[in-house]
Amino acid sequence: MIDDNGNLSIDFLAGFTIFLLAFIWVVSIIPGLLIGLQAYTIDYDAVAYRTGVILTEDPGWPVSPAWESYGDPRKSDIKRFGLAISKETPHILSQDKIVRFFNISTTDPSVGFIYPDDYQQRAIFGDYPYRFNISLRDLGQNEIRSVGDVIPDGYGYIRRVVKIKGASNATIIGSNYTKSDTVNTHVFSILINNTKLLEEVRDPAYQIDPSREQLTINITNMSSMCTNITLTNLKIYKLDSGVYSNVPLPASNNPFVDGNSTRLQSSWPATPAAVNDNVTLKFYPQFIDSMKAQNSQIFIAMRFDVNPACRFLNNTQALPDYDNLVGKDTFENLNTTPFDYNYSNNVTQPKLRDAVLAVAVW
Repeated sequence: MIDDNGNLSIDFLAGFTIFLLAFIWVVSIIPGLLIGLQAYTIDYDAVAYRTGVILTEDPGWPVSPAWESYGDPRKSDIKRFGLAISKETPHILSQDKIVRFFNISTTDPSVGFIYPDDYQQRAIFGDYPYRFNISLRDLGQNEIRSVGDVIPDGYGYIRRVVKIKGASNATIIGSNYTKSDTVNTHVFSILINNTKLLEEVRDPAYQIDPSREQLTINITNMSSMCTNITLTNLKIYKLDSGVYSNVPLPASNNPFVDGNSTRLQSSWPATPAAVNDNVTLKFYPQFIDSMKAQNSQIFIAMRFDVNPACRFLNNTQALPDYDNLVGKDTFENLNTTPFDYNYSNNVTQPKLRDAVLAVAVW
């Protein structure tokens, strides 16, 4: 009988060797199979950096009309926050965007933006429920705005040095715009030539752009000329291709009188407003956008009644009946020179202020 002990020993060694090799190979690939289950650390600095870039280099969305013009009832239509004036001017922030961005409500979801939900959707863009604090230190006005929680230990952080573009405004001294007519009705007109404003200065950082920022017009020193002054009406005309069209004044653009913090009541102009010394008009970008007037000329005609008759604020040929005032007859005659809201005519130009935007995320 043949002895098989030697063959069995060789077969055992060969099988055991193959088993060991297979075992070693399986063990070596197990970490690769489990790598997706391993814990990892979130890079909060990267999230903060991304948020800072979006806020300081992007104008947000929608762009036209700009997102900051969307009131609280339409805030759900805002897709992305961005504070830059435009993509062409990174790190130069819009004053109007800043005011809207930091319009915070902690109780009423229909008023202002709610932290953190409204901001996570439009500024943070993360899959995780990040907490954060975003602040803006306005060095030019010594002011700090912020939204978010108190910053804890362990967070991502980024600071961006930026500029804030202030709005332009015109101060009109009433006594400089009088006519020799001693009458009871006076008409003062203002021209906003959008096309000219955009062509004369092409750098958005210093440009007066009514479609992106509010215009402020202050008429002062009225009491030195007449008594019993009443602002009776205000008409707005848009000039396109030689054709004047009358534009209704929305309630949100009713003028301020004598520095009051609230505008004239919605009943105005049905109820004339008594004026002691000054009138302020503020035209917001959404108003220009609603008129589709980015490339148009805008004429504003204000009617003042005085008693007794006197020489008063007047730079426009007043028709006998203001209610029949039409653009062509009013603004295209030898006696008419509307106040031109431009870069050299008693208008304070937009200025850039230093600021620091800080973003903390955890």
